[in-house]
Amino acid sequence: MLKYFSEFLALLLISFLIMTGCNKDEHNTENHLPVAAFEVDAYRGDVNTVFQFDGSKVSDFEDSDESLEIRWDWNNDGIYDTEFSTVKIVAYQYSQTGLYFPLLQVRDSKGMADSIRKMVVVVNDINNQTPEVPYVVFPEDWQVWIDTTIYFKWKCAGDPENDPLTFDIWIGNSEDNLQPEDNITVNTEIFNNEQVYVTHLSGFDYETTYFWQIYVKDPNGNYTPGPVWRFKTKPKSSF
Repeated sequence: MLKYFSEFLALLLISFLIMTGCNKDEHNTENHLPVAAFEVDAYRGDVNTVFQFDGSKVSDFEDSDESLEIRWDWNNDGIYDTEFSTVKIVAYQYSQTGLYFPLLQVRDSKGMADSIRKMVVVVNDINNQTPEVPYVVFPEDWQVWIDTTIYFKWKCAGDPENDPLTFDIWIGNSEDNLQPEDNITVNTEIFNNEQVYVTHLSGFDYETTYFWQIYVKDPNGNYTPGPVWRFKTKPKSSF
């Protein structure tokens, strides 16, 4: 009887060690993605502006913020312009006017990575004022039951120097992946006794939430974003 009891204890001990070992290994191999974040001291400048980029807000659940490595793609063209480094604050100067989307990628000690981009505008004349912010007319923010062919409408108060304006419309399935629509035609019409700008786009999916944003550009290179709005298209069975 004592023999069987000893064997039972031995099996129980082995089972306990196996279970503890498995739990420990599982805990040790668990790792979270780092979180990319950065700030720029100015989001608008000219070719003489030296922008200061601060990536010190990157974070990770397991690794210390100081040990995280970051690198930069200044033009967001898929080619990183710097090597991974723990140095978080860098300076960069753009040599040409234009609209840029600098991208930061952060990497933790396990090789897991996250990235984020922001917009920087490089203009011809830093003293030239930016156009007024555009505002939605249709679809209204959070509007639902929208057709898959949409006449987007917005208004804009104009430009302080009365510069001629052009518009871009950015659309995506989330606020983080908005992309500009190519070759849009913008017209004007009277809506509720006000002049509004309008463009129409088709091919949207049924019963899908979309995000959209209007940008206003003047000849100086200023690029003023409007707020991000959202809408949801109608179900396919509704037509």
